[in-house]
Amino acid sequence: MRARLWNHLIVEVWMLNDVIKRAWATHDFKVKMLDWSGARGSRLAYTCRMCGRKFCLFTILNHSTWAVDGEGRALESAVSSRWLGENCPRLLNIGDDEDRKRLSKPPAQ
Repeated sequence: MRARLWNHLIVEVWMLNDVIKRAWATHDFKVKMLDWSGARGSRLAYTCRMCGRKFCLFTILNHSTWAVDGEGRALESAVSSRWLGENCPRLLNIGDDEDRKRLSKPPAQ
């Protein structure tokens, strides 16, 4: 039973990664290296020229990708997950402006 559940989870993760890869390929990104560390590798900022969505990732550390606002602050994981799973909307989206206000951590006062 456990092995069957584990295999099912592996298939779901593989399918999710495939969906994200296909959605990622619909964007027209410009890429900028923000900084580098020996432990995490390069931190890269990806900005789509068409829709304006921005993402960051580290090249070494677990290869996770997250959405960021205009200042590079991480957005809520729900926003990151949705944006990563959606194809590029090809235009600036008013709904994205609201999403960019949903920060993962509140700004310091």
